Amino acid sequence: MDWKRELNRLQHVRARALNMGGPERVERQHKLGKLTVRERLDRLLDPGTFLEYGILATFFGQSPEAEKYAAADAAVTGFGKVDGRLCCVIAEDFTVQGGSLGVTQLQKKMRVLTRAAQEKTPIILLLDGGGARAEQETVEGMPFAPHYARLARLSGLVPIISCALGPCAGDSSLLGGLSEFIIMVEGISMFGIAGPAVVESATSEKISKEDMAGSKVHCYETGIADNEATSEEHCFQIVREYLSFFPSSCWEEPPWKRTNDSPDRRDESLISIVPENNLAPYDMKEVIRHLVDEGYFFEIRPFFAKNLITCLARMDGHPVGIIANQPQVLAGALTAKAAHKARHFIEICDSFHLPLIFLADCPGVMPGSAAEREGTLRLGLTVAYASAFVQVPTITVVLRKAFGFGGTSMGAIGSDQALVVAWPSANFASLPARGGVAASRAREIARSDDPEKIREEFIRTHEEKEGPLLAAGSFRIDDVIDPRETRPLIIKTLELGRRRRVGTLGPRYKHGIMP
Repeated sequence: MDWKRELNRLQHVRARALNMGGPERVERQHKLGKLTVRERLDRLLDPGTFLEYGILATFFGQSPEAEKYAAADAAVTGFGKVDGRLCCVIAEDFTVQGGSLGVTQLQKKMRVLTRAAQEKTPIILLLDGGGARAEQETVEGMPFAPHYARLARLSGLVPIISCALGPCAGDSSLLGGLSEFIIMVEGISMFGIAGPAVVESATSEKISKEDMAGSKVHCYETGIADNEATSEEHCFQIVREYLSFFPSSCWEEPPWKRTNDSPDRRDESLISIVPENNLAPYDMKEVIRHLVDEGYFFEIRPFFAKNLITCLARMDGHPVGIIANQPQVLAGALTAKAAHKARHFIEICDSFHLPLIFLADCPGVMPGSAAEREGTLRLGLTVAYASAFVQVPTITVVLRKAFGFGGTSMGAIGSDQALVVAWPSANFASLPARGGVAASRAREIARSDDPEKIREEFIRTHEEKEGPLLAAGSFRIDDVIDPRETRPLIIKTLELGRRRRVGTLGPRYKHGIMP
C-alpha cells in the first residue's frame, strides 16, 4: 500500500465532505440569513468535542469519490458536548439536496439514535430539510421510516430537543414533532406537513411558508412548537438553558446548581401582590420571581395559552417545574389549550424527576360553546390523567381561587400531593359565589319580594364559607400559611420529597388510554 497516496486520497474526500453543497449553495444559505450545518455545530457544541459518524457517506451505493455526490448525504451526525454534557446531534444540511432524506441519511440517523439509546445521551435535532428524497427508494412501496419509532421509544428516557432552522417539511417536521421541546427561529423557520409549492399543487391555496407554518403560527396559535428564538445563536442559547435543568437521562438525578439565595428567605413583597379585590387581576410571574432562586425562571411555551404559565426554575439549587394560573389572561381559567400545555409539561417533569409546584388561582374551566367545540372537557381531563401517574413530589399553593375541576387540575389534595397549603386570600368553592348562588338558589330568589337583596345575602353567606380556615379545619388542606413563608416551606417539603428517588430512578411506568 502506498500510504502517502491513500492518506492524500482520504484527505481529499474528507475535504469534499466539509465543503458541503459547494461555495454557491453555501453563499445562498448565508443570503437566506441562515448558518451552514457545520457553522451551527461550531456554535452549539463545546470546541473540539464533536465525534462525527458518517462524514464520508453519500448517495446509497456510491463512493465518496464518485461524480454523483451528496456530502454526508445531507446530514451531519454524531456526538459532542454542550456545556460539558455529551449529546447526540443530527443536523440536516440544506445546501445538499435541500437537506432531504435519502437511504444513506436514514441509516445515519438510525445509527446515532441507536448509539444515543446505548449511551443514554440527550438528543438534539438541527432541522433544515424538505422531506424524503423523491428519486430514492425511501418512497418505493410503503413508506419506510423506522427512525420515527426509534425516536418515539426514546421519549421520556433522554431529553429530545428539536431546532427548526429552515423550511422543515415532511420528514424533518415529522421527526422533529416527536421531540418534547421544539424551538423555531423567527423569520427563517417553517414546520409543516408540506411546503407552499406542494400545498398549492394539491389544494390551489397560495400561501407563504411563514403564514402557513412559521414560528408565529406554531409558537403562538397551535402550540406545536414551544419557544421562539430571534436568531440561531439565540436558539442555541435556549437549548443550553433548557438542558441545564435536566439530567442526561431518566436514570440520573436533575443537576444541582449552587445558589447564593437563602432557602430561608422570607419575601415581604408576597403579601402585596394579590389584590384585596378577588376579581382584580395581577401578574403571577411576579409571584414566581419572588419564590424561586435569584428570581430566575425559564418559561416554556410563553406565547401559547398564556392563561397558564409553565416554567422551569430552581429552589435551593434544585430544578423544579412550575405550573401556575395567570389571572391577567382569561382570569386564569382552564381552557383546552392550557390543559394540553399543562399535560405535556407534567409528563416532561415527571419523566426526568423534576418536582412539580402548582400555584393556583383558577376560577374553573372556561365554559361556553367555543370551549365545547374546542374539546375542553376531554382535553381538560388529560391533566387529571397525567397527574394520576406522577411519581415526583408535587406541591400546591392556593393563592386565591380554586374552583371546580379547574382547581382540581392544579393539584388538589387526594392526588398524592406532598403538600397542599393556602394563603389567607384563598377561596375554595365548587363554583364562584355569584355563580353558585345563581345555580342553587334561583327558585328562592325568584319567589322573594326583594330578589336583589336576598341574592346578595346568599352571596355573602356563600363567601363566608369559601375561605381557607374552614378547609384547614376539615383537613382538606395541610395548612394556611403566611405568604412570606412560602419559599422556605416549599424547600423543606422538596428536601423531604427527594427521599423517594432512592432506588426509583429510571423510566416511568404507566398504563391506560389517555382521554
